[in-house]
Amino acid sequence: MKMLRISSVQSNFFSQCLRLSVFTLMFLPLVAMSQSKIKETEVPKSVFLALEKTYDSYKVKTWYQAPGQYIADFVTDGQNGRCYFTANGDWQYSSFPVALEECPTMMNTYFVNNYPGYRIRSTEYVEEMSGDNYYRMVIVKKGLGSADCEMIFDTRGKLQRSTAPDPDVVKKDYYTHSNPEDVTQDEETSKTKKSNKKRPKPVEDVPEVEAFAPSDAIAANFSKRYPATRLSAGPDWFERAGDECVAYYANNQKNKFEAVYSMSEEKLIKTGKVLPKERYTSAIMKYLNEKFKGEKFKVEKMVVYEFDAKYRGADGKKPKPYTYVVVSQKASGHTLKYTRMEFDNTGKFIGLLAQPLDPRDVQ
Repeated sequence: MKMLRISSVQSNFFSQCLRLSVFTLMFLPLVAMSQSKIKETEVPKSVFLALEKTYDSYKVKTWYQAPGQYIADFVTDGQNGRCYFTANGDWQYSSFPVALEECPTMMNTYFVNNYPGYRIRSTEYVEEMSGDNYYRMVIVKKGLGSADCEMIFDTRGKLQRSTAPDPDVVKKDYYTHSNPEDVTQDEETSKTKKSNKKRPKPVEDVPEVEAFAPSDAIAANFSKRYPATRLSAGPDWFERAGDECVAYYANNQKNKFEAVYSMSEEKLIKTGKVLPKERYTSAIMKYLNEKFKGEKFKVEKMVVYEFDAKYRGADGKKPKPYTYVVVSQKASGHTLKYTRMEFDNTGKFIGLLAQPLDPRDVQ
């Protein structure tokens, strides 16, 4: 499916006026809403203006009105979809039907491995005003009277949210009904004694990746600096180019960090703090808005690196802090292209990076 190119309408004012979470939007299509077909002349001018700002070219086939919403059945770049607006004329989100084979492979793999006895009712791609785009899969248990369940996946196919039952419960129930002989009780021995037969379990074809492990000295240094009692996640270790390795971790306040070590010297080089969206550096955001003016982009990652007090560069001096930024944009199909940049401590652009820093970095 050809990805859509949306004009730049997500201004700060827009985001403050109408910020809807993915959790809220993901359930809208599953909620029974009364909507009625309306004439084009009944659509407010503000809705048309928002549609024109959102899409460069389009053709509306049908307009609908629902409580607090205007909905357009439309076509853009040869794709059929639905565009949702508030009663005030602000764009909320758009959804586009997508064939399963055009979705990330991880989506179908997750469904097949975790929901036997279910079928896929629909798959679609959703674009939000906030810039959060994702895939939505609606599934239903085979049989009559079953309710729809919804799963939200990011653009790589990783599950983010779900209203479907717990996969372990689903698989247990499925195999219990498919293999009743495996769960029959031996009435002569005990009513609670289960059959010795083992139920077949689904096997997920996941390639084995050998995990990287730092040296004992590096691991000891990290544990001394960051005791386990002060961590809520990690450390997850990965090897980087240039004789470096990194530990990804989070403190008890859920703030995310990276500790970068020299493998040859077994010493800490620098520590990176992953910035939350509300703390993105204003100078860098200004640069990005100018660089990608008229284009839609999303900051996937912004990390501020500060060097250890004892570390010295080739000139014998301690290097100044810098920021690493990863920006994503839509490419052909459902893929994303990434631009990796570095900025100095004043927010001035330094240069581009061609490759991810490590396997954990945004790919």
